[in-house]
Amino acid sequence: MTLTDRRPTAAATPAADTPRQRSPMKRARSLAAWGLIGPYTLFLVLFGAAPAGYALWTSFTHDGSFAGIRNWTGVFEDYRLVDSAAHVGTYLLLWLPILVLLVLSLALTLHVKPGRFSSTMQFVYYLPGAVTGSAAALLWLFMVSPDASPFSPVLDLFDITSATDALSGQSLISVLTVMGVAVHAGGWIIVLYGALNALPKDVMEAAQVDGASTWRTTWHIKLPMVRSYVAFVLISSFAAGSQVFVEPTVLTTGAPGQISPTWSVNQLAYNYATQEGDFGKAAALSLAMLAVGLLAAWIVISRTRMYETDHR
Repeated sequence: MTLTDRRPTAAATPAADTPRQRSPMKRARSLAAWGLIGPYTLFLVLFGAAPAGYALWTSFTHDGSFAGIRNWTGVFEDYRLVDSAAHVGTYLLLWLPILVLLVLSLALTLHVKPGRFSSTMQFVYYLPGAVTGSAAALLWLFMVSPDASPFSPVLDLFDITSATDALSGQSLISVLTVMGVAVHAGGWIIVLYGALNALPKDVMEAAQVDGASTWRTTWHIKLPMVRSYVAFVLISSFAAGSQVFVEPTVLTTGAPGQISPTWSVNQLAYNYATQEGDFGKAAALSLAMLAVGLLAAWIVISRTRMYETDHR
């Protein structure tokens, strides 16, 4: 028998998977994937895409009849929109950088010092975030009232003698910024801390063996590897901040006449629907806010390469 007449035996070479053998595994993976994304897709369609589609139709109608772009032009010609957008823009420019930098710095600090101290501080940071929405606004209303606030000596340093002083003019944006950081920071710290804990141990050990300092390890290894989580914090926080509504609405009770009922863009849309009965304008403004949020998300995703994967 010549060398060319030899045939590989079953023992010599592993049997290749046939399509019939692979199909059950692929089917199981496909079912598992749909089991995970199916409920989310359903809720996205029912409570996201469908309402947005209905709002789009409503934005082109008035009193049940087609109105063209009348509602859109009415919204953008409303003088109140300029002030509302300026308020929200100023709030975002102040609150968003402070929130992201604080969350990043505290999460990285906790990751350097793991253990009981880290677990305790996570709980401490999360406590303010346990009170959200209207309850948080009421809590902070007492915090800026010198007669009831435990921080009245601090308020005296800034010549704040009543809640009206703290909630008027530019002071309101400062109060909202402190509120926003206190409410949202704790949860994001836990998210980023979990992402840091999930970093490959061999990479961290290799950096230590090479003699990399804590700063170089943080800047060149940790931050690049958690950039997708930081991008997620930016997108979610921008969406929450641009739609600020509950806080200025509730704080109005502590400073009657000082805070406009259309202080934020979301409040203006609410005013269109509830006070003026103009659902077409409310829908148009809501869709404009949605477009701004989607644009901001696209910019963050493209700039940070949020969904980029390593194919090595």
